[in-house]
Amino acid sequence: MSGAQEQGRPLDGIRVLAVENFVAAPIASMWLADAGAEVVKIEEPGKGDQSRAMAPLRPDADGKPQGLSFVRTNRNKRSVTLDLKSVEGKRVFRELAAKADIFIENLRPGVMDGLGLGWQQLQAINPRLIYVAISGFGHRDILPSPYTDHPAFDIVAQAMTGLMYRPQRSDDAPVYLGFSLADIQAGMVASQGVLLALIQRGRTGAGQKVDVSLYDASLVMNELPVTLYSATGQKAKPGVHAVTAPFGAYKTADGYIVIAVLGEHVWRRFVEVVGLPSLLDDERFADGVKRNANLPVLNERIAPWLAAHTRKQAVDAFNAGGVPASVVNQVEDIFDCPHIEAREMLLTLQDPVWGEVQVPGNPIKMTGARGAPSEPPPRLGEHNEDVLGRWLGYAASDVAALTRRTVA
Repeated sequence: MSGAQEQGRPLDGIRVLAVENFVAAPIASMWLADAGAEVVKIEEPGKGDQSRAMAPLRPDADGKPQGLSFVRTNRNKRSVTLDLKSVEGKRVFRELAAKADIFIENLRPGVMDGLGLGWQQLQAINPRLIYVAISGFGHRDILPSPYTDHPAFDIVAQAMTGLMYRPQRSDDAPVYLGFSLADIQAGMVASQGVLLALIQRGRTGAGQKVDVSLYDASLVMNELPVTLYSATGQKAKPGVHAVTAPFGAYKTADGYIVIAVLGEHVWRRFVEVVGLPSLLDDERFADGVKRNANLPVLNERIAPWLAAHTRKQAVDAFNAGGVPASVVNQVEDIFDCPHIEAREMLLTLQDPVWGEVQVPGNPIKMTGARGAPSEPPPRLGEHNEDVLGRWLGYAASDVAALTRRTVA
Protein backbone atom coordinates (compact mmCIF):
# COMPACT_ATOMS: atom_id res chain seq x y z
CA MET A 1 0.00 0.00 0.00
CA SER A 2 1.42 3.38 -0.98
CA GLY A 3 1.92 6.33 1.33
CA ALA A 4 -0.82 8.22 -0.48
CA GLN A 5 -3.28 5.40 0.23
CA GLU A 6 -2.30 5.28 3.91
CA GLN A 7 -3.36 8.91 4.33
CA GLY A 8 -6.98 8.05 3.64
CA ARG A 9 -9.30 10.68 2.18
CA PRO A 10 -9.39 14.41 3.08
CA LEU A 11 -12.86 14.38 4.68
CA ASP A 12 -12.70 11.01 6.45
CA GLY A 13 -14.73 11.27 9.67
CA ILE A 14 -16.84 14.23 8.50
CA ARG A 15 -20.59 13.62 8.69
CA VAL A 16 -22.97 15.28 6.24
CA LEU A 17 -26.77 15.39 6.25
CA ALA A 18 -28.49 16.36 3.00
CA VAL A 19 -32.08 17.24 2.16
CA GLU A 20 -31.73 17.64 -1.57
CA ASN A 21 -33.29 17.19 -4.99
CA PHE A 22 -32.24 17.32 -8.64
CA VAL A 23 -28.63 18.54 -9.25
CA ALA A 24 -27.21 21.52 -7.35
CA ALA A 25 -27.09 20.19 -3.77
CA PRO A 26 -26.69 16.52 -4.78
CA ILE A 27 -23.58 17.28 -6.83
CA ALA A 28 -22.08 19.30 -3.96
CA SER A 29 -22.68 16.51 -1.44
CA MET A 30 -21.44 13.88 -3.93
CA TRP A 31 -18.07 15.61 -4.18
CA LEU A 32 -17.89 15.69 -0.38
CA ALA A 33 -18.64 11.96 -0.39
CA ASP A 34 -15.90 11.41 -2.97
CA ALA A 35 -13.54 13.16 -0.55
CA GLY A 36 -14.39 10.73 2.23
CA ALA A 37 -17.28 12.37 4.06
CA GLU A 38 -20.17 10.14 5.14
CA VAL A 39 -23.10 11.72 3.31
CA VAL A 40 -26.53 10.71 4.58
CA LYS A 41 -29.30 11.68 2.20
CA ILE A 42 -32.57 12.25 4.05
CA GLU A 43 -35.46 11.32 1.75
CA GLU A 44 -39.23 11.25 1.99
CA PRO A 45 -40.51 7.71 2.61
CA GLY A 46 -41.89 6.13 -0.54
CA LYS A 47 -40.74 8.99 -2.81
CA GLY A 48 -37.22 10.23 -2.23
CA ASP A 49 -35.23 12.68 -4.35
CA GLN A 50 -37.40 13.82 -7.25
CA SER A 51 -34.69 12.80 -9.71
CA ARG A 52 -35.45 9.16 -8.82
CA ALA A 53 -38.66 9.54 -10.86
CA MET A 54 -37.27 11.53 -13.81
CA ALA A 55 -37.07 9.96 -17.29
CA PRO A 56 -35.37 7.97 -18.64
CA LEU A 57 -36.77 5.31 -16.31
CA ARG A 58 -36.14 1.59 -15.85
CA PRO A 59 -38.04 -0.73 -13.47
CA ASP A 60 -36.22 -2.20 -10.50
CA ALA A 61 -36.65 -5.75 -9.20
CA ASP A 62 -39.98 -4.76 -7.65
CA GLY A 63 -41.21 -3.13 -10.85
CA LYS A 64 -40.84 0.42 -9.52
CA PRO A 65 -39.42 2.85 -12.11
CA GLN A 66 -35.95 4.24 -11.30
CA GLY A 67 -34.57 7.36 -13.01
CA LEU A 68 -31.15 7.47 -14.62
CA SER A 69 -30.84 11.09 -13.45
CA PHE A 70 -30.44 9.87 -9.88
CA VAL A 71 -27.34 7.92 -10.87
CA ARG A 72 -25.61 11.08 -12.07
CA THR A 73 -25.12 12.83 -8.74
CA ASN A 74 -25.62 10.41 -5.86
CA ARG A 75 -22.72 7.96 -5.76
CA ASN A 76 -21.04 7.12 -2.45
CA LYS A 77 -24.01 8.25 -0.33
CA ARG A 78 -26.28 6.67 2.28
CA SER A 79 -30.07 6.95 2.06
CA VAL A 80 -32.24 7.32 5.16
CA THR A 81 -35.98 7.89 4.88
CA LEU A 82 -37.67 10.28 7.31
CA ASP A 83 -41.00 12.08 7.24
CA LEU A 84 -39.87 15.58 8.21
CA LYS A 85 -43.48 16.75 8.47
CA SER A 86 -44.16 14.38 11.33
CA VAL A 87 -43.31 15.11 14.95
CA GLU A 88 -41.35 11.88 15.30
CA GLY A 89 -39.51 12.38 12.01
CA LYS A 90 -38.42 15.86 13.12
CA ARG A 91 -37.22 14.43 16.43
CA VAL A 92 -35.03 11.85 14.71
CA PHE A 93 -33.70 14.46 12.28
CA ARG A 94 -32.70 16.77 15.15
CA GLU A 95 -30.86 13.87 16.77
CA LEU A 96 -28.96 13.29 13.52
CA ALA A 97 -28.23 17.02 13.14
CA ALA A 98 -26.72 17.04 16.62
CA LYS A 99 -24.18 14.47 15.40
CA ALA A 100 -23.47 16.06 11.98
CA ASP A 101 -20.72 18.39 10.84
CA ILE A 102 -22.51 19.71 7.74
CA PHE A 103 -26.10 20.05 6.57
CA ILE A 104 -26.87 20.76 2.89
CA GLU A 105 -30.28 21.65 1.45
CA ASN A 106 -31.63 23.10 -1.77
CA LEU A 107 -35.30 23.50 -0.93
CA ARG A 108 -37.18 26.76 -1.47
CA PRO A 109 -36.03 29.40 1.04
CA GLY A 110 -38.05 29.19 4.22
CA VAL A 111 -39.14 25.55 3.84
CA MET A 112 -36.73 24.19 6.44
CA ASP A 113 -37.57 27.09 8.76
CA GLY A 114 -41.25 26.28 8.38
CA LEU A 115 -40.51 22.72 9.48
CA GLY A 116 -38.70 24.03 12.54
CA LEU A 117 -35.43 22.68 11.13
CA GLY A 118 -33.83 25.82 9.71
CA TRP A 119 -30.47 27.40 10.42
CA GLN A 120 -31.39 29.07 13.70
CA GLN A 121 -33.07 25.95 15.10
CA LEU A 122 -30.28 23.57 14.08
CA GLN A 123 -27.54 25.93 15.28
CA ALA A 124 -29.13 25.94 18.72
CA ILE A 125 -28.89 22.13 18.74
CA ASN A 126 -25.38 21.96 17.29
CA PRO A 127 -23.30 25.18 17.38
CA ARG A 128 -20.57 23.50 15.30
CA LEU A 129 -22.93 22.67 12.44
CA ILE A 130 -22.20 24.16 9.02
CA TYR A 131 -25.52 24.83 7.27
CA VAL A 132 -25.30 25.09 3.47
CA ALA A 133 -28.31 26.44 1.57
CA ILE A 134 -28.52 26.48 -2.24
CA SER A 135 -31.40 28.36 -3.84
CA GLY A 136 -32.24 30.45 -6.87
CA PHE A 137 -31.64 33.85 -5.29
CA GLY A 138 -30.36 33.24 -1.77
CA HIS A 139 -31.92 33.27 1.68
CA ARG A 140 -33.06 36.33 3.59
CA ASP A 141 -30.78 36.19 6.63
CA ILE A 142 -27.48 37.28 5.05
CA LEU A 143 -28.06 39.49 1.98
CA PRO A 144 -31.77 39.32 1.13
CA SER A 145 -32.76 39.52 -2.54
CA PRO A 146 -36.07 40.96 -3.82
CA TYR A 147 -36.34 37.71 -5.80
CA THR A 148 -35.89 35.35 -2.82
CA ASP A 149 -39.38 33.88 -3.10
CA HIS A 150 -39.25 33.36 -6.86
CA PRO A 151 -38.99 29.73 -8.03
CA ALA A 152 -35.86 29.01 -10.04
CA PHE A 153 -34.31 26.22 -12.04
CA ASP A 154 -30.99 26.13 -13.86
CA ILE A 155 -32.36 27.83 -16.99
CA VAL A 156 -33.57 30.83 -14.97
CA ALA A 157 -30.04 31.53 -13.71
CA GLN A 158 -28.60 31.11 -17.22
CA ALA A 159 -31.16 33.60 -18.50
CA MET A 160 -30.79 36.26 -15.81
CA THR A 161 -26.98 36.31 -15.91
CA GLY A 162 -26.87 36.88 -19.68
CA LEU A 163 -25.24 33.51 -20.33
CA MET A 164 -27.98 32.60 -22.82
CA TYR A 165 -26.75 35.40 -25.08
CA ARG A 166 -23.20 34.03 -25.12
CA PRO A 167 -23.46 31.10 -27.61
CA GLN A 168 -22.69 31.88 -31.22
CA ARG A 169 -25.88 31.97 -33.33
CA SER A 170 -27.34 33.48 -36.50
CA ASP A 171 -30.14 35.52 -34.90
CA ASP A 172 -30.86 37.40 -31.68
CA ALA A 173 -32.79 34.62 -29.94
CA PRO A 174 -31.20 33.59 -26.63
CA VAL A 175 -30.03 29.99 -26.43
CA TYR A 176 -30.08 27.62 -23.45
CA LEU A 177 -26.56 26.24 -23.09
CA GLY A 178 -27.88 22.70 -23.18
CA PHE A 179 -26.76 21.39 -19.77
CA SER A 180 -27.19 22.16 -16.07
CA LEU A 181 -24.43 24.75 -15.98
CA ALA A 182 -25.94 26.91 -13.22
CA ASP A 183 -26.76 23.92 -11.02
CA ILE A 184 -23.29 22.41 -11.40
CA GLN A 185 -21.58 25.74 -10.80
CA ALA A 186 -23.69 26.34 -7.68
CA GLY A 187 -22.72 22.89 -6.45
CA MET A 188 -19.05 23.68 -6.98
CA VAL A 189 -19.39 27.00 -5.14
CA ALA A 190 -21.28 25.31 -2.31
CA SER A 191 -18.61 22.64 -1.87
CA GLN A 192 -15.97 25.38 -1.73
CA GLY A 193 -18.07 27.21 0.86
CA VAL A 194 -18.21 24.05 2.94
CA LEU A 195 -14.44 23.73 2.95
CA LEU A 196 -13.94 27.39 3.85
CA ALA A 197 -16.40 27.03 6.73
CA LEU A 198 -14.64 23.86 7.92
CA ILE A 199 -11.30 25.69 7.97
CA GLN A 200 -12.80 28.59 9.92
CA ARG A 201 -14.52 26.20 12.32
CA GLY A 202 -11.12 24.68 12.98
CA ARG A 203 -10.00 28.08 14.26
CA THR A 204 -13.16 29.25 16.05
CA GLY A 205 -15.01 26.06 16.94
CA ALA A 206 -18.22 27.55 15.57
CA GLY A 207 -20.28 26.59 12.55
CA GLN A 208 -21.96 29.05 10.22
CA LYS A 209 -24.44 29.33 7.38
CA VAL A 210 -23.24 29.22 3.76
CA ASP A 211 -25.78 30.84 1.43
CA VAL A 212 -25.34 30.07 -2.30
CA SER A 213 -27.52 31.51 -5.06
CA LEU A 214 -27.75 30.00 -8.55
CA TYR A 215 -27.89 33.55 -9.92
CA ASP A 216 -24.73 34.60 -8.06
CA ALA A 217 -22.79 31.47 -8.91
CA SER A 218 -23.66 31.78 -12.60
CA LEU A 219 -22.89 35.49 -12.85
CA VAL A 220 -19.20 34.95 -12.18
CA MET A 221 -18.99 32.85 -15.35
CA ASN A 222 -20.11 35.84 -17.40
CA GLU A 223 -17.36 38.01 -15.96
CA LEU A 224 -15.71 39.08 -19.24
CA PRO A 225 -18.82 40.65 -20.84
CA VAL A 226 -19.68 42.31 -17.51
CA THR A 227 -16.21 43.81 -17.12
CA LEU A 228 -16.02 44.86 -20.78
CA TYR A 229 -19.39 46.61 -20.64
CA SER A 230 -18.51 48.37 -17.39
CA ALA A 231 -15.20 49.66 -18.71
CA THR A 232 -16.11 50.49 -22.33
CA GLY A 233 -19.90 50.46 -22.65
CA GLN A 234 -19.56 47.82 -25.38
CA LYS A 235 -21.62 44.63 -25.45
CA ALA A 236 -19.57 41.53 -26.17
CA LYS A 237 -20.58 39.76 -29.36
CA PRO A 238 -22.08 36.29 -28.94
CA GLY A 239 -19.84 33.29 -29.22
CA VAL A 240 -16.18 34.14 -29.28
CA HIS A 241 -14.21 36.54 -27.13
CA ALA A 242 -14.57 40.12 -28.33
CA VAL A 243 -10.93 40.81 -27.50
CA THR A 244 -9.22 38.21 -29.66
CA ALA A 245 -9.23 36.20 -32.90
CA PRO A 246 -9.00 33.60 -34.27
CA PHE A 247 -10.78 31.98 -31.38
CA GLY A 248 -13.47 29.36 -31.89
CA ALA A 249 -14.50 26.45 -34.07
CA TYR A 250 -13.02 26.13 -37.57
CA LYS A 251 -13.74 23.59 -40.32
CA THR A 252 -10.92 21.46 -41.67
CA ALA A 253 -10.92 18.89 -44.46
CA ASP A 254 -12.68 16.27 -42.33
CA GLY A 255 -14.43 18.09 -39.48
CA TYR A 256 -14.11 20.77 -36.85
CA ILE A 257 -11.31 21.89 -34.59
CA VAL A 258 -10.99 24.80 -32.17
CA ILE A 259 -8.23 27.36 -32.31
CA ALA A 260 -7.47 29.64 -29.37
CA VAL A 261 -5.24 32.60 -30.22
CA LEU A 262 -5.10 34.62 -27.02
CA GLY A 263 -2.29 37.18 -26.88
CA GLU A 264 0.00 38.59 -29.52
CA HIS A 265 2.73 36.03 -28.86
CA VAL A 266 0.28 33.26 -29.78
CA TRP A 267 -0.83 35.26 -32.85
CA ARG A 268 2.76 35.31 -34.09
CA ARG A 269 3.01 31.55 -33.62
CA PHE A 270 -0.29 31.07 -35.43
CA VAL A 271 0.72 32.94 -38.60
CA GLU A 272 3.96 31.00 -38.69
CA VAL A 273 2.11 27.67 -38.52
CA VAL A 274 -0.33 28.59 -41.31
CA GLY A 275 2.46 30.10 -43.43
CA LEU A 276 1.02 33.62 -43.64
CA PRO A 277 3.66 35.93 -42.12
CA SER A 278 2.27 38.85 -44.14
CA LEU A 279 -0.69 38.97 -41.75
CA LEU A 280 1.64 40.47 -39.15
CA ASP A 281 2.04 43.58 -41.31
CA ASP A 282 -1.70 44.05 -41.94
CA GLU A 283 -3.06 46.87 -39.75
CA ARG A 284 -6.48 45.19 -39.70
CA PHE A 285 -4.95 42.37 -37.67
CA ALA A 286 -2.65 44.45 -35.44
CA ASP A 287 -4.23 43.25 -32.18
CA GLY A 288 -6.93 40.94 -30.90
CA VAL A 289 -9.72 43.51 -30.93
CA LYS A 290 -8.95 44.55 -34.51
CA ARG A 291 -8.73 40.94 -35.64
CA ASN A 292 -12.11 40.28 -34.08
CA ALA A 293 -13.60 43.32 -35.82
CA ASN A 294 -12.23 42.07 -39.16
CA LEU A 295 -12.97 38.42 -38.54
CA PRO A 296 -14.65 37.67 -41.93
CA VAL A 297 -11.55 38.86 -43.78
CA LEU A 298 -9.23 36.97 -41.45
CA ASN A 299 -11.25 33.77 -41.77
CA GLU A 300 -11.15 34.04 -45.56
CA ARG A 301 -7.35 34.30 -45.48
CA ILE A 302 -6.82 31.22 -43.28
CA ALA A 303 -9.60 29.03 -44.79
CA PRO A 304 -7.43 27.53 -47.59
CA TRP A 305 -4.83 26.26 -45.11
CA LEU A 306 -7.52 24.67 -42.94
CA ALA A 307 -9.26 23.09 -45.93
CA ALA A 308 -5.98 21.47 -46.98
CA HIS A 309 -5.47 19.74 -43.62
CA THR A 310 -7.35 17.07 -41.69
CA ARG A 311 -8.32 17.67 -38.09
CA LYS A 312 -5.38 15.64 -36.84
CA GLN A 313 -2.90 17.32 -39.16
CA ALA A 314 -4.08 20.79 -38.20
CA VAL A 315 -4.14 20.12 -34.45
CA ASP A 316 -0.72 18.46 -34.54
CA ALA A 317 0.72 21.43 -36.42
CA PHE A 318 -0.77 23.99 -34.04
CA ASN A 319 0.26 22.11 -30.91
CA ALA A 320 3.80 21.70 -32.26
CA GLY A 321 3.88 25.43 -32.92
CA GLY A 322 2.63 26.38 -29.45
CA VAL A 323 -0.89 27.36 -30.52
CA PRO A 324 -3.68 25.93 -28.33
CA ALA A 325 -5.96 23.81 -30.53
CA SER A 326 -7.93 20.58 -30.35
CA VAL A 327 -10.47 18.49 -32.18
CA VAL A 328 -14.13 19.10 -31.32
CA ASN A 329 -15.28 15.88 -29.71
CA GLN A 330 -18.69 14.33 -29.94
CA VAL A 331 -19.76 12.62 -26.71
CA GLU A 332 -18.78 9.19 -28.04
CA ASP A 333 -15.23 10.45 -28.65
CA ILE A 334 -14.81 11.03 -24.91
CA PHE A 335 -15.02 7.29 -24.27
CA ASP A 336 -11.99 6.72 -26.53
CA CYS A 337 -9.92 9.71 -25.37
CA PRO A 338 -6.51 8.72 -23.94
CA HIS A 339 -6.52 11.71 -21.57
CA ILE A 340 -9.85 10.64 -20.06
CA GLU A 341 -8.46 7.15 -19.49
CA ALA A 342 -5.14 8.35 -18.09
CA ARG A 343 -6.81 10.82 -15.71
CA GLU A 344 -9.50 8.34 -14.60
CA MET A 345 -12.26 10.75 -15.60
CA LEU A 346 -14.83 8.07 -16.38
CA LEU A 347 -15.96 6.28 -13.25
CA THR A 348 -17.81 2.97 -13.62
CA LEU A 349 -20.76 2.38 -11.30
CA GLN A 350 -22.47 -0.99 -10.91
CA ASP A 351 -26.05 0.18 -10.47
CA PRO A 352 -28.58 -2.51 -9.47
CA VAL A 353 -31.15 -1.19 -11.95
CA TRP A 354 -29.14 0.38 -14.78
CA GLY A 355 -26.27 -2.05 -14.68
CA GLU A 356 -22.80 -0.78 -15.56
CA VAL A 357 -22.96 2.99 -16.00
CA GLN A 358 -20.02 5.29 -16.64
CA VAL A 359 -20.23 8.80 -15.21
CA PRO A 360 -17.71 11.66 -15.11
CA GLY A 361 -15.16 11.10 -12.37
CA ASN A 362 -13.89 13.53 -9.77
CA PRO A 363 -11.69 16.25 -11.31
CA ILE A 364 -9.65 16.84 -8.14
CA LYS A 365 -6.45 14.77 -8.13
CA MET A 366 -4.29 14.75 -5.01
CA THR A 367 -1.01 13.15 -4.00
CA GLY A 368 -2.34 12.40 -0.54
CA ALA A 369 -5.62 10.68 -1.42
CA ARG A 370 -6.67 7.55 -3.22
CA GLY A 371 -8.85 7.66 -6.30
CA ALA A 372 -12.48 8.47 -5.64
CA PRO A 373 -14.58 5.50 -4.47
CA SER A 374 -17.35 4.30 -6.75
CA GLU A 375 -20.23 2.97 -4.69
CA PRO A 376 -23.49 3.13 -6.67
CA PRO A 377 -26.25 5.51 -5.60
CA PRO A 378 -28.25 4.12 -2.67
CA ARG A 379 -31.67 2.54 -2.88
CA LEU A 380 -34.36 4.55 -1.12
CA GLY A 381 -34.00 4.00 2.63
CA GLU A 382 -31.24 1.44 2.12
CA HIS A 383 -29.22 2.63 5.12
CA ASN A 384 -31.94 3.36 7.68
CA GLU A 385 -30.83 0.64 10.07
CA ASP A 386 -27.10 1.20 9.55
CA VAL A 387 -27.05 4.99 9.99
CA LEU A 388 -29.61 5.23 12.80
CA GLY A 389 -27.78 2.41 14.56
CA ARG A 390 -24.27 3.86 14.27
CA TRP A 391 -25.14 7.53 14.69
CA LEU A 392 -27.89 7.29 17.29
CA GLY A 393 -27.61 3.83 18.80
CA TYR A 394 -31.03 2.69 17.59
CA ALA A 395 -31.71 -1.03 17.69
CA ALA A 396 -33.02 -2.77 14.59
CA SER A 397 -36.40 -3.06 16.32
CA ASP A 398 -36.48 0.72 16.85
CA VAL A 399 -35.90 1.32 13.13
CA ALA A 400 -38.51 -1.27 12.21
CA ALA A 401 -41.02 0.49 14.45
CA LEU A 402 -40.35 3.80 12.69
CA THR A 403 -40.92 2.09 9.36
CA ARG A 404 -44.23 0.60 10.53
CA ARG A 405 -45.39 4.05 11.58
CA THR A 406 -44.26 5.42 8.13
CA VAL A 407 -41.88 7.80 9.89
CA ALA A 408 -38.94 6.14 8.10
